[in-house]
Amino acid sequence: MADTLTVVARIFPKPGKEAEVETLLRTMAAVVRRAEEDCLVYRPHRSAKDPAVFLFYEQYRSGEAFELHRSAPHLRESREQLRALVAKPTEVEIYRALTD
Repeated sequence: MADTLTVVARIFPKPGKEAEVETLLRTMAAVVRRAEEDCLVYRPHRSAKDPAVFLFYEQYRSGEAFELHRSAPHLRESREQLRALVAKPTEVEIYRALTD
């Protein structure tokens, strides 16, 4: 879909907080899958090279769907928890599909 918006986010936990971050990301993914029908993919990953680095790969039907996700009340508490567990701000890149 040419309107598809892809988000790639890299997350860097504080030392010793990797397991907590992994658990939280798995929970967030389950919540998004249930609550956001216009979120096509919301998948957390853990680096095979550096297990202290996590990556979210997300795809949304449109920019509007992504904006809904960003303001979703069902993620508010999880985002606050994540902020307390990370060593630095999450790196976010946003891409728009060029073709269907």
